[in-house]
Amino acid sequence: MKTILLPTDFSQNSLNAIDFAIATFTGVPCRFVLLHVHMTASFVSDDLMTMGSSASIYQTLIETSKASMRQLESRLIDKHNNKLHEFMSLVDYDNFVDAVNQACKLHDASLVILGTKGDSGLEKSIFGSNTVHLMEKSDYPVLAVPEKCKPILLNRWAVGLDYEIPLTKEELKPLIDLAAMTNALVDVICVKQNEDPLTPKQLKNKSKVAKIIEQTNSEFITLFSQKVLEAITKYCVEHHCDAIALVNKRRNFLHRLFLKDEIQKFGYHISKPLLIMPIKSA
Repeated sequence: MKTILLPTDFSQNSLNAIDFAIATFTGVPCRFVLLHVHMTASFVSDDLMTMGSSASIYQTLIETSKASMRQLESRLIDKHNNKLHEFMSLVDYDNFVDAVNQACKLHDASLVILGTKGDSGLEKSIFGSNTVHLMEKSDYPVLAVPEKCKPILLNRWAVGLDYEIPLTKEELKPLIDLAAMTNALVDVICVKQNEDPLTPKQLKNKSKVAKIIEQTNSEFITLFSQKVLEAITKYCVEHHCDAIALVNKRRNFLHRLFLKDEIQKFGYHISKPLLIMPIKSA
């Protein structure tokens, strides 16, 4: 049985991502682990005033959150009524990224699915800070679902790869598994800054990728642009792809892509789910 971690802060965009996840895996036996992470900064003075003098801040936070998670779990079971799905809920009081990584390790989760929402006042900000930090530092694949994205079949993927980086079957497994669920088309996109031919190293890595994903319905495409994310997203829109996948070359890659000033220059939202796969070999 596949285990999927679903972080939630009870916001509408996180609940939307949960519905998206459940719909995506409708026909797949799954255990969904709901995770709510309470951080100190979210505990405000109004909460203090409602507590008895003998109450522990920690106990009050955890017990209130646990009650909310039990209610959410019950609502999801009633709403979706899928015999193939199991639910459990967790509450943690920790750094968000650490809590997610620990929960994935403890429960052997193969994928994290969460909602995205830009910061208030920044209309062209694509992701909230928690989502960006998780995509950068997660030890596990992350599927980020935009706030207004409705449940859809992921029938075509736009996958951005850099052939400088050797990839393994394990690292590409999240994409292979998701594509196999719908026999999806997989467009493997290499964005180059010039028209120089691929080096022997790049050709070797491309050939290895082709062998790894040979069971998928895939096509290899080369685009020329100085802006990787913009080129891939534009391709996704023009070719009616349902989702985008990228690999995280550890730390600096995603940070460079998602800087707010670069996003504002970019000028439009990502409206498709985005899969980020951590690359251990980079």
